Amino acid sequence: MPRAIALYEKEGLLINEFEFLHDDLDFFLKLFNHPKDDPLLYGVYKIDERSNKIIFERFGIMVDINKYNCYVEYSE
Repeated sequence: MPRAIALYEKEGLLINEFEFLHDDLDFFLKLFNHPKDDPLLYGVYKIDERSNKIIFERFGIMVDINKYNCYVEYSE
């Protein structure tokens, strides 16, 4: 299954989820600094301004990190 961007209300409810058509593990490992305890990135990683810009440059997807809590997650 691919990774996805999950958008949550600030209170915590899931609003929407966008799956990446191409799951580029190497890209996401580099983006999130190769977490040693999660080598296949099955965890949940918060999208900040830096990662939002990099994801946009690679995939053309920009999320509103001021309105939503946004994460890259492994989608099942």
